[in-house]
Amino acid sequence: MPLNMIKRARQNTLGVTASLCFFFGSTLFLPVFGDYATVGVWLFMAGSALMFADLLGPKSAGK
Repeated sequence: MPLNMIKRARQNTLGVTASLCFFFGSTLFLPVFGDYATVGVWLFMAGSALMFADLLGPKSAGK
């Protein structure tokens, strides 16, 4: 993994966390994980809230 990618991920922790919530939440919507669909909904909603918070948060000039 390139060092630059790791540096960018550290600078955008909130966005990365939101993306992971979306990914794992969406995965739990698959039929094989049907018993965990409610958890998937909560993860998806958390990802939405985190993405919104990331959008409203202050941005540094170096991004």
